[in-house]
Amino acid sequence: MSSKGFFSSFREFEREPGASLTEEFERLAISRNWKVGGKKYRKNRGKCFASEFDRLYGTDGSKIAGWQRLCLDVGIDPCPGSITACRKALKAVNVNIYDLVDARARSTEVRLFPSKAALRDYSIGEDKIFPKKAAKKDGFLHGLLIHMFGR
Repeated sequence: MSSKGFFSSFREFEREPGASLTEEFERLAISRNWKVGGKKYRKNRGKCFASEFDRLYGTDGSKIAGWQRLCLDVGIDPCPGSITACRKALKAVNVNIYDLVDARARSTEVRLFPSKAALRDYSIGEDKIFPKKAAKKDGFLHGLLIHMFGR
């Protein structure tokens, strides 16, 4: 499902051109009376961003084009020539997945963090923790995961 598909399941909701995915999801959440941080809110926010990530990078982790697009979007240039090299290069990148998707939607540069600890602190503090279950299903997303708790 693309992000357009996610929003299209809410017939009364119309996306505003040029708005970030975060802004649009927040508008939708308000219109649906989803409590910020509540179960419905979190579940649907994860679905929304996962579907947009899939639209941007694809869903087939065996295709190098998606890996290379992801590498370029986080500043890895020159881009590695194999999936294995892309995965290895991405392990060194500290980026918030929500911010990455929003940066692509707005055609802006994505914020990178100097360490996994800095990314972890930011993600927890801003409540921008991507659902682990959704991320583990997707080969591209899995490469960007860090441990958030218990380490």
